[in-house]
Amino acid sequence: MPRLLLAEDEADLARSLAVVLGHAGYEVRCAADGAEALRELDERAFDLVILDVMMPRVSGLEVLRRLRERGAAVPVLMLTARSLVDDKVEALDAGANDYMVKPFASKELLARIRVLTRNVSDLAVDQASFGDATLDRGAATLTGPLGAQALTARECQVMAVLMENPQRRVSSEGLYRRVWGIEPDAEMDAVWVNVSNLRRKLRAAGSTVRITLARGVGYHLEECDG
Repeated sequence: MPRLLLAEDEADLARSLAVVLGHAGYEVRCAADGAEALRELDERAFDLVILDVMMPRVSGLEVLRRLRERGAAVPVLMLTARSLVDDKVEALDAGANDYMVKPFASKELLARIRVLTRNVSDLAVDQASFGDATLDRGAATLTGPLGAQALTARECQVMAVLMENPQRRVSSEGLYRRVWGIEPDAEMDAVWVNVSNLRRKLRAAGSTVRITLARGVGYHLEECDG
């Protein structure tokens, strides 16, 4: 049963939606504001997050941004009374997967949720493995024989790029473009720092996977003996 987090500060609407979603076969947790939503997301995994944009304490957009900064790939559907194109673009640019304007029909909401949760059983969206190491982007962890190591959002992204095609070497410039894009404050040294951190965490997790560098060619993953 897919698990949904519904963050909505209008109590009557939240109760109504929870009933509709429950009847449709979803397990629903409700949060009355953005701060409560963040606590829920810290405590458990969800297959979909539904966020009202304008919530007290922490807005839905801020919850979304913090989720994506962690590297979490969970689908996010924004609900809002804001209908301007610029508002939609802001939410989509921040990492939302879909955007619905209030008022809306429950039938349409359920259809959009079905699309967003269609691949919920496909763990490849959030998880990738190489050798004895497993990356879980949703939980932001790297797991080996000795247990899990917590990762930053950037470490998650770097490791995800390396695991996409572990036999292909990725240059420092390629990693930089994929992870940091055109961020004005980012520096190329950030690649080396994050790779160094990942190497340390792989060792701490007891993994035999190593990140190797061929000068002038790039980084890739390989399994080592012991």
